[in-house]
Order: sequence, then structure tokens, then C-alpha cells
Amino acid sequence: MIEQQQDLEFLQAFWSRRAVVAYSLFAFNIIVFILMTLAGGSENPSTLMGFGVKSNIEIDNGETWRFITPIFLHIGILHLAFNSYALWIVGPQVEKLYGGPRFFLLYVLTGVAGVAASYWYHPQDPSAGASGAIFGLFGVLLVFSFKYRKTVPAFFSSALGRGILMTVGINLLIGYTIPQVDNAAHVGGLLAGCALGFVVPFARPGEPERPVFKVLQGAFLGIVLLSFFQVATRYAGPSLSIRNLTGSNRASIGELVAAIQRAQEAFEYSEQVLDTANYRQLPQVREDLGRAIDALQNSPAFSGRTNTI
Repeated sequence: MIEQQQDLEFLQAFWSRRAVVAYSLFAFNIIVFILMTLAGGSENPSTLMGFGVKSNIEIDNGETWRFITPIFLHIGILHLAFNSYALWIVGPQVEKLYGGPRFFLLYVLTGVAGVAASYWYHPQDPSAGASGAIFGLFGVLLVFSFKYRKTVPAFFSSALGRGILMTVGINLLIGYTIPQVDNAAHVGGLLAGCALGFVVPFARPGEPERPVFKVLQGAFLGIVLLSFFQVATRYAGPSLSIRNLTGSNRASIGELVAAIQRAQEAFEYSEQVLDTANYRQLPQVREDLGRAIDALQNSPAFSGRTNTI
């Protein structure tokens, strides 16, 4: 009878705990997606690069904040829809078990682990997405169902473990069958979630949060904001425009041809100046070449591969 009463109190406290952070992350991902749409579309390579997609070349050149920003980017509406649905389902469950500060730490750390796995195993392909973090949350719940099986209602931990195993197995199988899906990020996030599940204790519903986790949450939130500050100050992608919401995001052959022609003219002019040793024209050459390079970078792309995490 006492055990049943304790189980009931746990479930009541669990369901009454609010999941503010999970729903905030859900909204933030959608806001970023809208901004990317305004900037030419989330499938536009220039837009993705400008918003901080994982790119090994840029990371190796010092843009280490690209380990953070890809967690909040999505490539196409279907990618956003699948990850948003998963976050909506699993995110609140983890937050209600661990509390907001610990949930935020788990989400960011497992997301970074997923990006890092993509960095090591797919160095040639840019990638973005929240799936690494979502698989990380699966890993946390999987360990939770085993680690705390004697301190939470038995049916709760048992149902949780079976459901997570089935979900992870199906999603990993789907990932291996679709080339564009970066399964390395999924596995990296999952393993990181399992490891953190053993290290980070869960916050029993109703108990006050430890100050150390509040401090860590603030620090990690600052890191995320600083990373997107880097995106804002270094942004070199297409300009944001409301017209991109109604226009097609498909590549325009005319824009690409015009950019190539402009670049060719600029390079021919630079060769002419160098051949005639007319060095007074070098500032104009530098300006023309800079504009030509910007036009090429912002022009639509017809090839290349970007992985979804």
C-alpha cells in the first residue's frame, strides 16, 4: 500500500512538472527555420553555410562554433517536421524527469556529440539537424529505465525501456537505408546520451534544483547565444527577404550564369591590369573580384550533398 502511494505521488509530480525548455527549443528551431526561408531557403547551400551548418573546412579554420549551431538548423520542411515531432514527444518526458537545467545540458551536449561524430566520420559532407540531440535524449531515457528501475514505478521504467529500444532500432535502420541521413551523428548522440545518463542524476519531481546545474545551464545558454552571435556577425549568405516566402527556392539558371559571366569579366580585367603593370587600378580590381566572388557564393547551387542529422 505504501509503495503504491509512493508510485502515485511520483506520477502526479512527474505529470505536473512543466517542460518549458523543451517547448522553447521547439519554438527556437522553427524561428531559425523561418529565418533561413527568408534567406533563400533551408536547402540553399549558401544559406546553410551562412547560418552555421557543420563544415569541416570552416571548423578547421577556427569556426568551432559550428559544433553548436547545426543542432538548431534543419534542411527542408520534412526534416524540420520529423525532428520537431520527435522533440515534442521525447523532450518533455526527459525534462519532466531531469528538470529544465539538466535537460538543457543533456540536449546541447548530446547534440554537440552528434555533430562531432559527423565531423569525424563524414568530413566531406556538410550536415545539420537536431537528430543527434534527440537520439541523445533516447539514450538518456534508456539508461534511466535501467539505472532507476528500483526507485521509480516498475511499469514506468519497463515501458520506457521497451519503447525506447524499439524506437531507436527502427530509426537507426531507417538511417542506414537513406544515404542523406547522417547515421554517425545519430549513433554519436545516442552513445553520449547513454554516458550522460549514467553520470547526470535525475531530479526527482518536486525536489528543488541544485544551484550547480542552474549555473551550468546559464553557461551553456551563453555558449549557444555566442555561437549564433558569430553567425550574425559573419553572415555572408543571401539577404533576408519576405519575397523568398512566396517565391520558389529552386535554383535559377539565369542567376548562376550571370554570376559566372561577372566572375569571368572580373578575372579577365585583373589579368589585363597585371599584364600592363597598371598598378593604380589594383584597388578597382580588388573590388571587382570581391563582388564577383560574393555573387558566386550567393548564386544557386545545382550539385553537392548536405546530410541531415
